[in-house]
Amino acid sequence: MDFSLSEEQQMLRNSARDFLTTECPKAVIQRIEASETGHDPEIWKKMADLGWMGVALPEEYGGSGMKLLDLAVLVEEFGRAAMPGPFVSTVVMGAMPIADFGSEDQKKAFLPKVAGGESILTMALWEPEVNEEPRFIAARAIKQGPKFAITGTKLFVPYASVADHILVAARTAGKPGDEGGLTVFIVDAKSKGIAITPLKTLAGDKQFEVAFSGVSVSQADVLGTVNEGIGIIRSTLAKATAIQCAEMIGGAQQELEMTAEYAKTRIQFERPIGSFQAVQHRMADMFIDMTGARWTTYQAIWKLSEGLPAERELAIAKAFANVACQRIAFGAQGIHAGVGVDMDHDLQFYFRRQKAFDLKNGTTSFHLKTVEGFL
Repeated sequence: MDFSLSEEQQMLRNSARDFLTTECPKAVIQRIEASETGHDPEIWKKMADLGWMGVALPEEYGGSGMKLLDLAVLVEEFGRAAMPGPFVSTVVMGAMPIADFGSEDQKKAFLPKVAGGESILTMALWEPEVNEEPRFIAARAIKQGPKFAITGTKLFVPYASVADHILVAARTAGKPGDEGGLTVFIVDAKSKGIAITPLKTLAGDKQFEVAFSGVSVSQADVLGTVNEGIGIIRSTLAKATAIQCAEMIGGAQQELEMTAEYAKTRIQFERPIGSFQAVQHRMADMFIDMTGARWTTYQAIWKLSEGLPAERELAIAKAFANVACQRIAFGAQGIHAGVGVDMDHDLQFYFRRQKAFDLKNGTTSFHLKTVEGFL
């Protein structure tokens, strides 16, 4: 299997790297992290002008019609730059489910605005007692005449404070634990009855608790079919998990390169520390982890892009990336020594993100259980 980049993918990667290096140096990223929104509208507009929001959206709705694999190449560069913002929540967890499952009216209403950088989307999925298996969702959408009223609390909703619409998973039938009975709604984020509370995160990204209290939605706001939302949720989670792995390996690659350069230039005992066998062995281990994480990730993404079953490959990729990328982060910290834990040094951006990514879209133990099911 050939995972080398096509000419078009290489152009996308190079343009993304050039843009993020120029427009998003660490001083800018630090400023974005420290802001209330974690979002820079000016940079967002520039990214939209480059066509990034529409990379994997259909051409008839303003996108480029490329595949998930192409989007992964782009998002890997976001990881390399440690770039925060609502890109993944908007494109992968908002626009792509609408492109895959939405009605024609919904596609026309939302996708061109996302592709043009005019609309930010997110998804409200997890709850205080539900953080890995969506069939246990308990938030309710109660039928009231021609409408539904959504009530429940969602946690870890990315960039809810700047979102224009939120895709909300709620139970319209059955009980928590049932596969059926879940419905996904496209909810106006400014609707009456929505309360947003910021959560403090290790990665510096913006996540929120979003409480819904009788929020009114109509049949036109239903994404897909009532009571059959579990397929939408699982499809979205698969793509979000795959894209997160790409972002993780982008950060790990940057850590590896930073550490290799530091080992060449840091002098101890009148010689570069990279000349010591212990450091060389640690760097070799980091490289092996990096290579393994990259190939397992892109194998899963390729299968998803081609519409092939990828549950096993995706579980392997996320479980391996969780462990490997954290080992790379710890290895980079160890070789950098004291400077590696200095908050004024760039390494801390990546260390924090790798630790936080372990908990998103399924922990290592969760994905290992999936792998065990195939044995």
